[in-house]
Amino acid sequence: MNSLRLKDSFTAFNDISPGIGVIANLKGTIVYQDTLGLASCEHRIPLQMDSVFNLASVSKPFTGMAILQLMERGELCAKDKLTRFIPELRHYAGEVTVYELAHHSAGLTDYNDLLWKKARQNALHSDNAEILSLLTQQEQLRFTPGSAFEYSNSNYVLLALIIERITGLSLRDYLKQYIFGVIGMENTTVFNEEQPVILNRAYGYEQCGENWKCNYTDTLATGSANVFSSLEDMKKWDDALYGNQLLGEEAKHALFAPGLDSSGKPLTEYWGGYSYGWMIQERCGAKTIWHTGGDAGFRSIIVRFYEQQFSVILLSNAASLNWSETYSYIERLYGEFR
Repeated sequence: MNSLRLKDSFTAFNDISPGIGVIANLKGTIVYQDTLGLASCEHRIPLQMDSVFNLASVSKPFTGMAILQLMERGELCAKDKLTRFIPELRHYAGEVTVYELAHHSAGLTDYNDLLWKKARQNALHSDNAEILSLLTQQEQLRFTPGSAFEYSNSNYVLLALIIERITGLSLRDYLKQYIFGVIGMENTTVFNEEQPVILNRAYGYEQCGENWKCNYTDTLATGSANVFSSLEDMKKWDDALYGNQLLGEEAKHALFAPGLDSSGKPLTEYWGGYSYGWMIQERCGAKTIWHTGGDAGFRSIIVRFYEQQFSVILLSNAASLNWSETYSYIERLYGEFR
């Protein structure tokens, strides 16, 4: 058991550094949990189960769920053209569909690359409106929509804008009403341009030599990132994905179906597949859907061995988290507790 303690598994962290929290969830019961390090190095506040982290790209499954909910309600369909909702991009992205956005096969330039060109990578106020403006200034796609897989954060920002334009709600308000509020994720929110006060907030850190630098945020983009949540709330999310509170069984099948290109072949072999915010891949000889995140000094991962109803959720507020150590640690948890 000691070999599974975070202190013994992640030697780069200690009680006075930024750190890590983890839970292993088996059929709705937490069978293992541990935390290591500080939520705030400045104030020496330890990480707890209710500490709130920036999930970074682990935000994408929430956007994917919202899109599937709107499909289930008949308010859009996978084949709908992007420009039905965002006509600003019709001069070069007129053939892109909602399906291609959700499966990263649209050919849109990642907004992070566009922000680099503007020397705005560390800006605090690059929100969805600015990202749409940058995308509007582009003149062509990177490839024919549906012909290839290329992970692009722009896809999920545009999905967020589609949700907002259909519902009249900000993504923050939509997720609160139709996902977070439904399953009791009381300490989860979207950190957008309103920059809300977040109780029990952990701050992200990057290591600079022997010192740590606090990194408050990179951008205020939503849809692709900036859901803030805790380990406690992420367990509620994991549990809800087995039931029908958020989505019916038929609609939920889309989460497990790898995205296909325009010829009907799987878009990516590397991960096994991607669909509505989830990577699809076998791990430890079992089927999983999973996602990682990395942004503004945070690192996050959720791996769902859904046939065994076993999941590992690991959140860190240190950019130096070692992914190889992390994957090995998850495999050991799976071997011990599933």
